[in-house]
Amino acid sequence: MRRTSYQQIIEQRLRRGDHHRLGMELVSQITALRADAVSVSTLRSSFFEFIPIRYVTTLEVFIRGIVSELVDSSEAYFERGEKLTKGAKVDLTFAAHVDRHELTLGDFVAHSISLNSIEAVLNVLETLVVDFSEKLKLAHPRWLEERERWPLPPIIKNYNNVIGSLSKLYSVRHILTHELPSLPVFDPSEIDSLTEAVLCFIEATDWVVVESLHGAIPKTQISMNIGARDVLIEEETKLAEALIEVTALEGIDKENLRALQARWTEWADAQTNLVASQFHGGSMYAMIWASEKAELTRERTAQLVRLKSEWMDA
Repeated sequence: MRRTSYQQIIEQRLRRGDHHRLGMELVSQITALRADAVSVSTLRSSFFEFIPIRYVTTLEVFIRGIVSELVDSSEAYFERGEKLTKGAKVDLTFAAHVDRHELTLGDFVAHSISLNSIEAVLNVLETLVVDFSEKLKLAHPRWLEERERWPLPPIIKNYNNVIGSLSKLYSVRHILTHELPSLPVFDPSEIDSLTEAVLCFIEATDWVVVESLHGAIPKTQISMNIGARDVLIEEETKLAEALIEVTALEGIDKENLRALQARWTEWADAQTNLVASQFHGGSMYAMIWASEKAELTRERTAQLVRLKSEWMDA
């Protein structure tokens, strides 16, 4: 891994937030994208060319998150993860980032692997999770509240069809991103089958990881975690809008405002980490973190709104 890529990983972590495995959220995003495709089905096919590219990007982000989470979870997964790095060595620069809690060894492994085909993806997951493919075929939701009803019907109804569709997806994406085809490389009518394959694979893989790390999880906590994250996203959007309005004020020192906001962000993250640290490693951590950050963000937005209303030229 090139040293210059370390900062890129850190920036990705910041954009991602505290989440590693985003399976449930990604499923809803993909479903929404499919709905968008249906709503513009009469438009030029160039829009549809975006969808396979987006799907593969989604899969890649999802898998790297899984790899990072697994490798960081225990010594056993770390030892398996070492096999994926092909002898790559952690240098002093990366070690410094780890010491500052900016990166983890899981990040190192996750960004050292190649995921340019579904075969490569399966190879990575088979290396980390024993009998991954067999578990994937049988994967089903593992809510604690439903344990008495296990095993539930598998999420993937036809494993070979799903893998075949994903293989086609990666092939289409490769052509669209590395070539300039003069003819369509897939039929828009295939969007449904490609979408279904991605949805099934992400959801089933998500539950295989849950089984591997936790055995089962409570349904109510997941719902609360997702709800808290949604609130945080909403508050961050309001803050961004308030910043734009304040930046536009006549006579305001924009450079000073940017520096002040950067210091606030650093402080807010530190405060949030401190509050959430009492739940570190627990299922409530994500909810507490998002709730605390949302509250601080709400307060910061109120400060900016007040600044705007009291500004001498407002």
